Order: sequence, then C-alpha cells, then structure tokens
Amino acid sequence: MENWEKASLQAYLKEVTVPAGQDIKKVVTDFILAHGWKQVYVTGAVGSVIDMVFTTPIQNHLPLKVTSVPVSGAGEMMSMVGEIMPREMMDPDLKDVYPDKDSPLFVHIHACIATAGGHVSGGGLKAGKAFRSLRVFMVPLE
Repeated sequence: MENWEKASLQAYLKEVTVPAGQDIKKVVTDFILAHGWKQVYVTGAVGSVIDMVFTTPIQNHLPLKVTSVPVSGAGEMMSMVGEIMPREMMDPDLKDVYPDKDSPLFVHIHACIATAGGHVSGGGLKAGKAFRSLRVFMVPLE
C-alpha cells in the first residue's frame, strides 16, 4: 500500500481496543462519546470474546420480535458491522426491539463468532465482553 493510501485510510478509519473482561458496547459507546461523534459506521472487529448474547428473530413477519441467545465460552470474532447514532435518530420501529434507554446512543451492531468445535453463532449484539482483547474498527460519519 502506498503511503498516501495508508494516510488516507487512517484519516477515516478509527479503532478502539476493548480490554479483557470489558463490556464491548460500553467501551465503544464511551469512545464515541469522548470523541464527540454523533454517527458511526462499524466496519469490523478482530479479537476474542466471551459471555456473548445475541438477539435473533423468533418469527418470519413484522412487527419484529426477537429473543436473546446466550453463547457460552470464549470465541473468535468473525464479523462485526453496524451503526451507532443518537437515540432520537433510530428507526421508531426498533424502539421496542432495543429498549435500552441508559445510553444516549443507539448501538445497532450485528456480529458473528466462532466457538470451540467450529460452531458459529451470531445476530444482533445484545451483550458481550472481550476475552483477551478486541479491536473494533469504525468510521465517524460527520
């Protein structure tokens, strides 16, 4: 990669490392708030996780209804993509699906992990922690 290409990419792509045992959504949210960003696109993540909980649909029609799916044991992050924005900008239809009102940000991330034996799980990221560490990559949209 040419130096100018690398510099251009670094101008847009930001990263935060979630330390071992720390809550993924909290670390990412705190990082975004500390930088004063309003909207962020999450492009991916690399690292290991534990105590993951995903949301997945329980029916094939709208309105959307979901259930929580806990995944036990440590896993490797395979993919992570999403959007983060102020709560007032979120799709009104998702307010019942994502009832968390503690954060000023709506964290809408989908992730996929692999656990022991090559088992793959994923869905909407409801909760989870870094196992060893997790680097999360994102692009501020302002």
